Amino acid sequence: MNNTFNIRRFGWYARVEFRENWKAYALFPLIILVIQLGAIYQLCGPLRDYAYYKQLTGYMLRPYPSLLFSAGITLWLVGSFSFRYLATPQKSLFALTLPVSAFERFCFAWIITVPVSLLLVYLFWHFSWGIATPIIKVIYPKAFVEYNKYYGVGIYSSVFIFVYTAAFMLGAVVFGRFSLLKTLSFVLGISVVLYFIKLNLLQILIPDTTKMFFSPAPYWGTFLNIETASGLYLSPRSTMQLPYFVWWVYCLPMVLWVITFLKLKEKEI
Repeated sequence: MNNTFNIRRFGWYARVEFRENWKAYALFPLIILVIQLGAIYQLCGPLRDYAYYKQLTGYMLRPYPSLLFSAGITLWLVGSFSFRYLATPQKSLFALTLPVSAFERFCFAWIITVPVSLLLVYLFWHFSWGIATPIIKVIYPKAFVEYNKYYGVGIYSSVFIFVYTAAFMLGAVVFGRFSLLKTLSFVLGISVVLYFIKLNLLQILIPDTTKMFFSPAPYWGTFLNIETASGLYLSPRSTMQLPYFVWWVYCLPMVLWVITFLKLKEKEI
């Protein structure tokens, strides 16, 4: 039964999980709200520097970066909790003694982490900005809130949410205690190592370079600006941009989810 899925058994298991851990799950909406309030304060410049605001003829507020940021942080926290909790010896014994498969346990944690958390983040984001917008406009009449464009939310921004969330899921199963900090340290360490490897390789391949600019994030692999000793300014673009995008946005999250499921099954043996 370790690889089967039954909707009735899954519903029963979900009810048991919510009944046993409702306090922890109820805490996450509060965390989302706190993140949103902090993001509103950070994005609203007049709240921090009113003298600067008085010198402006208009001020633009763009809420979408706060949606991306809060979605990423929330999913990392929920994923770290849900999957570390599933990987504990108590939960492994629970899975062996009760009729629930490893795939059902994985699906429950994944649904709580990704679609449910994303929906809650969006609802709380819309709710908090819906309340904050009229207040901001009353206090700062020159402020304008722009909801029509996704400023600061690029095409690779889903990597920030889905790939990193999958990494925190896997880290929760592998590292156990303090998995959030351990996974974060591991991801940052890998990013730094890849950055310096890329930098050294580019310097070897293009020895005439005096200045080189590229993103430290590994998934921005096709972005490169070069200034040569002869004064040329080059901005090459890779022909592999589409495969690179498909790998980071679609393939890598699924690969990490499969590895996480296999690691959960190992915990039951």
